[in-house]
Amino acid sequence: MSRTTLWESLRIFRKEPEEEVMELLRTCPVFAGIPDRGLRQIREMCHLRYYKDNEHIFRYGEPGVGLYIVLEGQVEIYRLEAGDYHRQFTVLGPGDFLGELALLEDLPRTASAASRGYSRVMGFFRPDLLSLLQRNPRLGSLIILNMARLTARRLINTNDELEKLQQEVSSLPDGAIYDAGLPD
Repeated sequence: MSRTTLWESLRIFRKEPEEEVMELLRTCPVFAGIPDRGLRQIREMCHLRYYKDNEHIFRYGEPGVGLYIVLEGQVEIYRLEAGDYHRQFTVLGPGDFLGELALLEDLPRTASAASRGYSRVMGFFRPDLLSLLQRNPRLGSLIILNMARLTARRLINTNDELEKLQQEVSSLPDGAIYDAGLPD
């Protein structure tokens, strides 16, 4: 449920949709440091999509086609595991992005993404990036550099978490993992 005041809901006090989209592009790490002129060029290449409650944006195992930015609503990232177990990874909201690795590599999706309620999402797809690299190599290179930075930060965080888990496991007495009530 939206929590806007009466005054905010009046069109005179709201940002124009295009201005709102540009603001979200400015704050998206994939497009960090790109001047407004470049962001407008990227915006022209983006595709708006509207999703109903529980409608999938993509499913686990499907080919990855690109990045999505949530403009409005919420998107759940999850995976169905053994025995229909629904493992939720996160719920994303306005300004969050997902699926960005598909810009760099043609791999299957590693999770599913579904709308929670009505959602408005903007897609920037791999063919768009490849076209941008041909037409404006500098702008396309900035996006790829930002993607490399994001991937590096995530790898560093993952390595830190793995190291912490390894230290926790190594500090447990022998057999403690098996005594924790986990199924055999």
